[in-house]
Amino acid sequence: MTSKKKIGFGTKFLSNRNYLNEVPVEKKTTNRFNFLIGRYDQYASQIIRAGNCITLLSDPIEITEDTFWKTTHFEFITKYVFFTFNKSFLIRLKEKTESLKLSILKQCAALLHENFIPYDCASSENTDEELQWCLIKNSNLKNQKQFNKIYELDSQNRRHILDTIEKRILQFPPQIPQPEDSKQINESEKEHTTNEILFLETLRPMNGSTERTLEFIKNKIIDAGFEFNIFSPVPKLENGKNQYGLNGSIAAMIEFFFQHDYFKREYALHELFRSFLGYSGNSIAKLNHFITGFRDNRSFIRQYEKLKKLKISKLP
Repeated sequence: MTSKKKIGFGTKFLSNRNYLNEVPVEKKTTNRFNFLIGRYDQYASQIIRAGNCITLLSDPIEITEDTFWKTTHFEFITKYVFFTFNKSFLIRLKEKTESLKLSILKQCAALLHENFIPYDCASSENTDEELQWCLIKNSNLKNQKQFNKIYELDSQNRRHILDTIEKRILQFPPQIPQPEDSKQINESEKEHTTNEILFLETLRPMNGSTERTLEFIKNKIIDAGFEFNIFSPVPKLENGKNQYGLNGSIAAMIEFFFQHDYFKREYALHELFRSFLGYSGNSIAKLNHFITGFRDNRSFIRQYEKLKKLKISKLP
């Protein structure tokens, strides 16, 4: 993304002095010699070897196991920091999810969904000058093979973190809202309250209508050339299993439009899956297990790429 706005020399100078800015993990830092002589690719490799992270902003920031999960901190790093930390730190972060509250996990899942690709959340039309220049720097780095490791490792670590969060959320018992009066609700009412979420209720409205949102998504699935009409019951195989690719197609639709803000953020991923399956009349065996690993599903990857090619904008 490039900016049409004029960016001041002072902003460029400040930002280029921190062209690649090291983000210390647990207070580790590396030597800046390669950076000072302009060998940015070597400096990036050095940071990755140390298990630290990278930002394109000049803001001083560091990450620890505890600060990582503070939601105000988490929002910033998901937007502007490449997750290039090493496997050891990744394991510690995943273990930390065991002690986090459900509300924190849901907030972090929503933030990571919304900002799964760093520097992809900002528009040159509504950002400050330094961030505009960072978008240009990011575009330049993406076009140079020697920096591929940054983007590959960032994507891998984000996927591991998101999968771990969503798996942990599924381990919590269903939350049953308390009735407004003091009367006890019976078991059938509990089941209805916790399990039945109408799919239209999960969608954000387009031009004041969730029906328009649904119709838009259906049309884009057709435009993308999905192999199934996932919005209607798809016949099962003779052995009772789903046809190959159906599960991944459903996941691609939910994940893509969730990241593009077509779903309300108040709903967790497993709630969206269950709501959509109830709407479409389809089912996925061992749904919880599937949700924790669907991003590695080949069909999901293939169908998701089809949607990406349509260049669909986020819902404002």
